[in-house]
Amino acid sequence: MKYSRVLFLTIKYSLGVSAFPASNMTKNSFLVGVGAAKKTDVAAQEKIIGTTRESAMARTTSAAKAKAKANARSNPIDKKSVKAKKLKNKSNVMRWAIHGVATELFHNVFLRTFRRVRRRLFDTNEGRLEAENGRRYRQPPRREIAVVTGATGAIGSQIVHDLALRGYDVVIAARDATRGEELATEIRGLVRVTPIEGAKESGGDDDIPRISFIEYHADVPQSALNAASSIKELGPPLSILINNAGIMGKSKKLTMHVNLLGPAYLTFALLPLMSESATRTTLPTVINIGSSAHLRATHVLDDDSLPSGENNDGKQSWIDSLPEVSDDDLSTYAQSKLALMQFSTILRRWLPTSDPPIRIVDAHPGLVWTPLLRDHIGDRAVRTLTRTGLANLLYKSSSEGAQAIVAALDSSQLSVATREQVYFVNGEAGGYASSESASVDASFRLWKHVLAPAFEGKVDLPIGWEPRDVE
Repeated sequence: MKYSRVLFLTIKYSLGVSAFPASNMTKNSFLVGVGAAKKTDVAAQEKIIGTTRESAMARTTSAAKAKAKANARSNPIDKKSVKAKKLKNKSNVMRWAIHGVATELFHNVFLRTFRRVRRRLFDTNEGRLEAENGRRYRQPPRREIAVVTGATGAIGSQIVHDLALRGYDVVIAARDATRGEELATEIRGLVRVTPIEGAKESGGDDDIPRISFIEYHADVPQSALNAASSIKELGPPLSILINNAGIMGKSKKLTMHVNLLGPAYLTFALLPLMSESATRTTLPTVINIGSSAHLRATHVLDDDSLPSGENNDGKQSWIDSLPEVSDDDLSTYAQSKLALMQFSTILRRWLPTSDPPIRIVDAHPGLVWTPLLRDHIGDRAVRTLTRTGLANLLYKSSSEGAQAIVAALDSSQLSVATREQVYFVNGEAGGYASSESASVDASFRLWKHVLAPAFEGKVDLPIGWEPRDVE
């Protein structure tokens, strides 16, 4: 019996290991099929087994190599394509290092320091006090609404502060209800005791902006619709939407949901309110908060990342196919910021003309010392930067970051709505943006494969909204 097993194994390995599954053939069934085996020396049979096994493995390896060569011949651009992508990634990292990090550090370390010294040397005492203590007066109420998402964060809360002093009725949109209500109370108290510009007293309750809080979750589509309904009940026209909410270093899927889909859902939900005819002192404006990190991203979608089958026809969510793994290298964060700028391009390109027209702006606050950044770099790095004073030298304060965003409202370039990209960096228009962020073709792909499937049945699109492929 043992000799029949040896002969069976010899034939099996000579034909390939999968030719005769061991579970499907017993010794007895083999004997029935091939007859009784001749007595053979066991050592000799084992030698045969080893030889045939090596022969089979050699044939398998040779077949694999032949198949690989055949694939290479049928796809001659594969290696070149992979090499080109690697070079593009390296090029974009260098682009981000030069036009992003280095430029912003130069601004913070040298230009900002120079301006501070100049103010101290040449400005009057009164001007110096205003520069150091912030705005000492507020503007009269405008009775126009400004919505700020992520408003309980470092930059967001300062944006709320600045807009309230400009006379806007500010809506604090955030997920933390406790902190949101506290901030609303804090800002109400601030504007109540701050005198109106040109007046000696702060005025009565009718002369102060209204500050309110609504709970908003950027990763929940229904939350955008609920927020729009609550804002509509407030009464005054909606003039400003600042999509400030964002995360980094979390899961790839959540990062895209919060940084891209959240702002897109809310923007479309609020567009009907922004396009209403009403008396305004400010043209309706959407400001999407960007980042120089978008310079790292080569694309949001490419042929390899597009889902196959139904997804490729725009019927399923591409974002939901992203892995639930942490975005430790911030590559998905960079992609999400590129995607948000492409969403701005989509709006500028295909948003139907309204009266009043709606301005679409991208704005990057620069390098800011925020809790979001501190959480990512870790306690050890934070202690080192703080102890050495480098944090104050290399990074802006949250207040300075907020001023860089709100400054976009004062730009002469925004006196009218435009379909050209307007990108503010450090409070000035004309910041360095990647060509991918303004690409109409790439933006349309984002709409077709990501945004359109996500919006279907959830958000009403503007009348006349017809994005089309670039011919």
